[in-house]
Amino acid sequence: MRRSAARSLTSELFDRAAQDDLLQLRNDVMTVYREFSAEDPRLFPLRYARTVPRRPRAAPPEPGAAPARRPATAPPPTGIAAPQAPVLLIPDGPARASVLPYDVLRRSLAGRGLDVLMMEHRGVGLSRLDAEGTELPAHVMTLREVIGDLLAVLDHARVEQAAVVGSGYGAYLAQVLAILHPQRVHSLVLDSPLTSAGDEAIAQERLRALYWEGTEPSTSSTARTLRRLAEEGAVDAHRAGPVVLAVHEHGGPEAVRDLVDLLALGRGRLTWTSVRQVLNQAWLQSTPYVIEHDLTARIAHTELGAGSHADGGPLDPLLLEAEQARAVPAFRGEQLDLHELAPAITAPTLVLTGTQDLISPPRIARELAARIPAAQLLEVPGARHSILDTRSRILQVTARWSACGTAHRLPEHAAELAALPVSATDLALSRGLQLALAAERLSPWRLRLESARAEREQTLREKAQTDTRPRRARRTAIDRADPV
Repeated sequence: MRRSAARSLTSELFDRAAQDDLLQLRNDVMTVYREFSAEDPRLFPLRYARTVPRRPRAAPPEPGAAPARRPATAPPPTGIAAPQAPVLLIPDGPARASVLPYDVLRRSLAGRGLDVLMMEHRGVGLSRLDAEGTELPAHVMTLREVIGDLLAVLDHARVEQAAVVGSGYGAYLAQVLAILHPQRVHSLVLDSPLTSAGDEAIAQERLRALYWEGTEPSTSSTARTLRRLAEEGAVDAHRAGPVVLAVHEHGGPEAVRDLVDLLALGRGRLTWTSVRQVLNQAWLQSTPYVIEHDLTARIAHTELGAGSHADGGPLDPLLLEAEQARAVPAFRGEQLDLHELAPAITAPTLVLTGTQDLISPPRIARELAARIPAAQLLEVPGARHSILDTRSRILQVTARWSACGTAHRLPEHAAELAALPVSATDLALSRGLQLALAAERLSPWRLRLESARAEREQTLREKAQTDTRPRRARRTAIDRADPV
């Protein structure tokens, strides 16, 4: 009974027909009616959230004044002026929603005295339907129209200039905005930046260097063990890349080492299979109002080339991206060369990267910072992809300092920033992974259970290969098998 009630409540919350009721409950969500595209004059409601400070925030103390009490791990704000511009915060994407997932973050930033805007990417969440309640057509999902959406939000909010903070794909949009419309950008923070379709090839090379070739001492033994497991057939190396990447991003090199060591001992299958199944579950990839890939896939794959460098080799982290790309037209090349255009950025820029990021490795951020005149680079020790999502306290500090015009001083405080706690969601995922690995390491009954399961699946596969039943029945038997 309780499960049925929970499912019913979830269905009501995620019901598109009820989204207008949801909007009526909120006073921070604004609507701009935008044309589908330059060629299609039909309108759709583009939503954005705006969170303003509840009360004026006192200016930070002048140099030499007695500092106010504050957490020891946060950089001191001595000498920082009041915010000079609102903050336009653009999350990763293009499939990630902005309004619902970042409520707490916006309130926290408003508590720091910031006026914060976050646009819902078109085709996602509250900006998915047209004025008649029908989903947006695929042909209007283009980068050109998304940049127009950002300008429309700034115009509607009457913001002449914004401190633009972008993460991943959001950092890509922030660069385009600063290049094509420099008068609208007060300053830039580019977190875990996407700079071109070739970035994923750098990420692919970096993952393989760490966990397949073992070119660094810290992961050489893990790579050696993983290659041996692949030779023995215990791990399918050609499908292992996304799993290794996910474990690294949520647990770091230590979690990858622990999982590979468990596999070498005949354990670890449950964790490995669970991670792989989560990555493959289409319903997790399309959570309404949170992350929705179907409409935005044309931007990700056709315009930005996500998955275009997949080669099917060992530990290819782009495997799932390449499979998703089959549902949309092929990559047709980038319309803008941001590598060539980046020197035209004149706004004060801070480039953020985590030293353990394997989705947008530090090399990408370093090269971007070198291309933008006078840009500052801040590398956060131990951080992984998307400081916005995994180390939001750091992102809040950088957003405030950028809006105050003093972000160039933040690299001096890299150690203090690194000491700030990780985000609650990322911490929960990391601890869940640690608990799963500990359970398989310490529980003999789980080892016996998984060994029996492996033997049963092996028998099933052998039977399927020799079965003379109709093809449909053979496929069903194979689908029930669950190899690593």
